[in-house]
Amino acid sequence: MSLKTMLKDNLVLVVGLTLPMLLIVLFFLASVLPKSMSAPPQYPLLFTTIKYESHPPDYLYDFMVKEHQLMVKVRKNDQKERNYQSTRLMIYDARNENIREITFDPAKTANASEGGEVVLEETRDMRIDTASIAPDGFVLEGPNYGGNGLLGGLFVGGYRNNNPYRLKKGSIGYKIPNTQADYYYGQLQFIGWVVSK
Repeated sequence: MSLKTMLKDNLVLVVGLTLPMLLIVLFFLASVLPKSMSAPPQYPLLFTTIKYESHPPDYLYDFMVKEHQLMVKVRKNDQKERNYQSTRLMIYDARNENIREITFDPAKTANASEGGEVVLEETRDMRIDTASIAPDGFVLEGPNYGGNGLLGGLFVGGYRNNNPYRLKKGSIGYKIPNTQADYYYGQLQFIGWVVSK
């Protein structure tokens, strides 16, 4: 029996075996090509997230941007028996897939502010743009973006995702990685884009 005759007699089997492989290749190309042919987000994202502590934190923080400068208001945690959450300041740079916490001494900031708002020394050189769309066209999307079809769900983050936030522009999406298991990214709060340092 020739190969041609065997393929013809077993067409359903051949299609059943080759179609899944073809779909895998197409899905892979659809996920890789858009990113490889375009520039990643050029402006780091500044945001806050929640960390659950084993002990109530001594200080609570409120962050805001005034005149493109990040400000912080620090207050004592007077409800220690109820509040075990601390707000953490984070920065995500998609160019190198780097995410890190911006740490600072809350006691020094609280003493300096006396309940008012002060410039956070660690971000003094950052110019923050609070527009919802970054200058390069990327936007922050939350957990409601799961309706992008099969391709969108598989390759730019869909329904079942431990971290439902991403930066998106057209068909290109960059998931914000959750590198610390004890940080709760489900309550991510947008602050702005770092447009210069």
